[in-house]
Amino acid sequence: MQKFAKLFETQEHGQILVKLDSGDDGAPELRYYFAPEGLGVCSMAINGKDTDKGWSAMAQVFDEQTSETASEVVADLKRQMGI
Repeated sequence: MQKFAKLFETQEHGQILVKLDSGDDGAPELRYYFAPEGLGVCSMAINGKDTDKGWSAMAQVFDEQTSETASEVVADLKRQMGI
């Protein structure tokens, strides 16, 4: 069975969920979920192209996700959000 989600417990950002799925348009999507203090659950998606190559590329990015890479994404998002 192929994994579609990874849950990381981080000291700086708490839980980070990374999910490989299809977006509203059917294209591949890698979505990050996190819950900053004082806010509810937030999410951000990286979208790919709805082609075999696009799905393969997004699956590779998902497979390469580690606690460190997910934390980097969330840290960048929090900076952009001003939190």
